[in-house]
Amino acid sequence: MAIDDTTLLTELERLRSLTSCDFVAIAPLQEHTGRNRWQYVIGNSNDRYQQMVIKKGQGLAGTALRLGRWVKLDGTHPNRQQERLHCPLMLAEHLQAAAVFPLVPNASSQIKGLLFIGKREQTRFEHGELLAVQDILDTLTSYLSAVEANV
Repeated sequence: MAIDDTTLLTELERLRSLTSCDFVAIAPLQEHTGRNRWQYVIGNSNDRYQQMVIKKGQGLAGTALRLGRWVKLDGTHPNRQQERLHCPLMLAEHLQAAAVFPLVPNASSQIKGLLFIGKREQTRFEHGELLAVQDILDTLTSYLSAVEANV
């Protein structure tokens, strides 16, 4: 089976339903361009994400990129409303809770992309939702690698 953009978007839709998230996006990381953007998006309310550039250390995605591990911002964070102001994607999509996961192939330590999930109404992620995301990370990483190899 050839893996293309449609396959990846179908997997994102499945993830969205598993986690009851409103917004799911993947940003492939391309070191040579330095202009990493959200490319595969499900559940967006507008197109402002297309102009956003992910910068290491800035916002929720930049923090996950800098730390090399997943981060979340939800109702369990004491300064959620203040921290939310530093995340352009949360503001543009009116998200109340969000988490970002690095996509790292098993044979490598280099981050190939970022997965962003968010909720507009609920302010918390349940433990099972985060586990569902972690279970699907390897699949999304391999799909992303296959799609990028076909380009």
